[in-house]
Amino acid sequence: MKNQKTIHELVEIVLMKMRELKYSEETLKSYEKVWKSFETFAENKNIRFYTTEIGMEFLEKRCKFISNYPVKYTMEEKVRAVNRIDEYYKYEIISTKRPQRKKYIFPEAFKKQINSYIVYRKAEGLSKVRIQTISSYLERFSNYLCDIGIKKIEELDISHVNGFIRFLAKYTASTVRNTFTCLRGFLSFVYEKGYTDKNLSFVIPSIRLAREQTIPSAYSKDEVEKILSCIDRSNIKEIRDYAMLLLAARLGLRASDIINLTFSSLNWEKNLIEIVQEKTKKLLQLPLLNEVGDAIIDYLRLRPKVTSEYVFLRIENPPEKLQAHSLYEIVNKYIKRAKIYVPPGKKHGPHALRHSLSSMMLEANVPLPVISGILSHTSTEVTKVYLKIDVSHLRECALDVPDIGGKV
Repeated sequence: MKNQKTIHELVEIVLMKMRELKYSEETLKSYEKVWKSFETFAENKNIRFYTTEIGMEFLEKRCKFISNYPVKYTMEEKVRAVNRIDEYYKYEIISTKRPQRKKYIFPEAFKKQINSYIVYRKAEGLSKVRIQTISSYLERFSNYLCDIGIKKIEELDISHVNGFIRFLAKYTASTVRNTFTCLRGFLSFVYEKGYTDKNLSFVIPSIRLAREQTIPSAYSKDEVEKILSCIDRSNIKEIRDYAMLLLAARLGLRASDIINLTFSSLNWEKNLIEIVQEKTKKLLQLPLLNEVGDAIIDYLRLRPKVTSEYVFLRIENPPEKLQAHSLYEIVNKYIKRAKIYVPPGKKHGPHALRHSLSSMMLEANVPLPVISGILSHTSTEVTKVYLKIDVSHLRECALDVPDIGGKV
């Protein structure tokens, strides 16, 4: 039988084919971890030959994947790894194209209003990521309306909106809150533009999540230095990684801004980094510290000789801009190499380095407004979250414990 191959045989073939297609070794290593776990899972069930069903069972039982729900970021790599095996099993090919952003499809009855709203939000300067998010929420909402028999926007009333609110109960609190925000804007828009004579935006409740209850993940100054010092600065890839990690650890840049850093952002004459941030779309100017500048120069001397506006590129062919998830994998690799203890629930990506910088600045008595400016927070209220990790100052707030008799 053509497709009757053992799981181990499939893994070996797919690995070889992906190497031929110049997939990065970082990607292959992450896939191999998933495949090894998959092989063990199958062996424990006395299954030698691959089927799509056993692949799905592995994702659902070992990886806690839920097929009817959106794929979480932490699950994407596992799903992609199994999909590569399944793809070769079914068609004997390996995709050369990277995953594209999903094209959201809206029901014909609501396409005009939704597309008008998206054009309106784009004109406000929203990022592509934000537009994608809004599109996903409106796709869910419009499909729900079709499912319950609503044929046009004019038929929409309070009961339908309330029904959708109940429908969202299976999603996380943050997803519900973000959906509500999007829906409130959309319903207000269709009323103001005359698509309906009912302003149903007031029906959407406000949700305030207790964000301050979450303690940001941060590493101590010694741990950050240990992470940086374990990087091999005689290796071109790690020279690149060192420069990127310094941008996060010393300047607090977000991962998206590091990945999208361009040569035009580096003002060598004034020793400044000047970027329009991916998340906020606001201009940010930061000092180009000597340590950071030297690390970038060391990398540029060895950078692949290609024409690209982006500073940081893949070392392997093709030498193109890094993907958004790459920096997470890179930081995680060095945290493991440095043998930093990461308790369950603690973040171990580039954002944790950003949190760590905030913690260090607080310990050094840097005022909150200054920290807000460096980290480009919209207000000091956002920065106050970091007080949770300022252990030295939290100790100052601690109360003495009275004895049993009530005396202090």
